[in-house]
Amino acid sequence: MRRPGPGACGRAAEKDRNVNKTQGTVTAKTAKKVTQSSPDIVFDAIIMGICRGSLVPGQRLVEADLTESLGVSRGPVREALKRLAAEGIVTLNQNRGAFVRALNRKDANDLLQVLEVNCALGAELATRKIAAGYMREEFQDIADKLMAFEERGDSQAFIECRREFYDVLFLASDNMELHRIIPQMNIHLLRLQFQTRISDRDRRKQFDEYRAVVSAILGGEARRAARLMAIHIRRTRLSISRMSDDAFRTGLDRGGLTRAAE
Repeated sequence: MRRPGPGACGRAAEKDRNVNKTQGTVTAKTAKKVTQSSPDIVFDAIIMGICRGSLVPGQRLVEADLTESLGVSRGPVREALKRLAAEGIVTLNQNRGAFVRALNRKDANDLLQVLEVNCALGAELATRKIAAGYMREEFQDIADKLMAFEERGDSQAFIECRREFYDVLFLASDNMELHRIIPQMNIHLLRLQFQTRISDRDRRKQFDEYRAVVSAILGGEARRAARLMAIHIRRTRLSISRMSDDAFRTGLDRGGLTRAAE
């Protein structure tokens, strides 16, 4: 049975063997060894920088830094930035340049409203497939890894593990269209922007909800899994809506002082 492919971070990781593992950027030396076009190299380097947390929401992407670190001219950098802007990953400003997208209140609310419906559907479909034996071991494994972070605290590793958890969940749904329409990079940006601002109380609830969702999925309770997932996403949306205005400030609001991959 054919399975949908991995999410954006996973696809970039599979392609990217020319990424500097400590900084999340592609070096000029290794970039010349690959067959990707120059805009693709820039595109994948920025995606990987975001996935690894070396590029964060609101961070300025300086063209000169990108051309030097990637060994490409400004033309491919600008083309890649336009592509990223079209996908909602980068914000372009005529006077200030490019920034990793930071979500405002409406952006976050709109995204989570969409996710509430789609993640609930994904949980329901995945439950039915897992009950029939499809990807049960893979889901159990990633669920165990996710729950291990309950006592370890927040970190880039936790954000990455949570991304993998949802990747496996949507793969287990065996619905290629659902997997395709989920805006995975925007979800990753949301996690990077808000996870460290979640209160301890909300964080405890977060893991209680993960535990309940996993139990329902592995127990074959499809409708209950969908309902619990919807509640989890809805509570996340309400938690973020209560955050201070500072959580929603963009790179432009901060003055755009942060440089790419510093």
